[in-house]
Amino acid sequence: MYSKMQLFALLFSLSFILACDKNSEPAQEIDLTPDGSVLSTDEQLLGVVDDYGLMGLSVVLFANHDIAYEGTIGYAVYEAERELTRNSVFRIASITKTVSSIALMQLVEQGLADIDDDISNYLGWELRNPNRPGEVITLRHLLGHTSGIRDGEGYGTFIGDMFGNDIHIKELFKPGGDHFTDDMFAEHAPGEFFSYSNASWSLVATVVELITGQRFDHYSNRHIFEPLGMNASFNVTDFDPHEFATLYRMQDGIWTPQVDFYEDSPPQERAPDNYVPGTNGLLYGPQGNLRIDTKSLSILALTLMHGGEWQGVRILEETTLNSMVEPHWEYDGSNGDTWDDFWMSYGLGIHHITNREGKDVIFPDRTFLGHAGIAYGLLSDMYVDPETGSGVIFITNGSKRPFEYAKTSSFYAMETAVFDILYPLLLEKEAAN
Repeated sequence: MYSKMQLFALLFSLSFILACDKNSEPAQEIDLTPDGSVLSTDEQLLGVVDDYGLMGLSVVLFANHDIAYEGTIGYAVYEAERELTRNSVFRIASITKTVSSIALMQLVEQGLADIDDDISNYLGWELRNPNRPGEVITLRHLLGHTSGIRDGEGYGTFIGDMFGNDIHIKELFKPGGDHFTDDMFAEHAPGEFFSYSNASWSLVATVVELITGQRFDHYSNRHIFEPLGMNASFNVTDFDPHEFATLYRMQDGIWTPQVDFYEDSPPQERAPDNYVPGTNGLLYGPQGNLRIDTKSLSILALTLMHGGEWQGVRILEETTLNSMVEPHWEYDGSNGDTWDDFWMSYGLGIHHITNREGKDVIFPDRTFLGHAGIAYGLLSDMYVDPETGSGVIFITNGSKRPFEYAKTSSFYAMETAVFDILYPLLLEKEAAN
């Protein structure tokens, strides 16, 4: 074994070498110590944190249908020197969409909703693409990002105005509404074209509220998080402020908090006092606002891996989950916006990794299902393969270096650097089983 001083010298050398070419991917020579022995997984990940200047990194590897490795490095809150742990709570960004999809599919499973119905039947007002007024929009279209709804200018202004105010969601989607803008809808007919949309998930949550009569955050707590014993919620006020991992961006050489910095004041409730469930499902952020710790995100991953059940608690029937994970859209060369070959196949709130060379690759010998997230300096992944019982969670709450694509994948270079470290460990764990 070697001393901390030797490890520091190694990491300093790596930082100096890689600083000469900040556009290069991390060198894989970090797996050896100064005396020639092999670095542990913890030490290799510390090299990635050092190379990219990450605020913090939380990683989980799944093998043989269970957790095989967990590691956390860095700060949850830089100003307070609060270290990141598996219990640190992140605003997890678009991994949220998988949870929101589960909430709606629970109601489909109970016969309370049909994903191929006109969503207007649930909303109580007519939702149509003004460019395609004769075509109905269904829940399936919403869950699969093929509705034709876009994140237009009105979406941003609606979010800015809705907190603490009684604004109906139809003001965003109805022509003539106070927040409607012409760029909220594409020219494509529903079902024709994949276009990733955050705004459409407000309607998913609104339908959940209208069917159940419960606020979306309350429903999710009672029917997903509490049964599974997860420390998770769509409502930021459900947590102790000291649980949060603040999300950071580096601005003018200074770490600048973006979200969930509560050292000075506690988080505030989003809904107005007189909020009526079903009027604005966007309030609690079904598109990206879920707060969850790594331990609980692992429970979600294991639940997906085990057919909708974990440790005797079932939140979805396996047939329902199968209907979610099967591809409802696949890229054929012209039927969607892939975001530089990242979105190649999608189910219902669940992303499919196709493992096409040079494109959406995590590990080279298997495909995955799950979701990624990016927002406010955070970068996140949760992907599993139920067939092999493998998977990975990656979360960072800030990076000094910009997010740049890897040379061999449509994931970012810092993600693939971690995947490359975990893959040999996965093979080792599988071989030992």
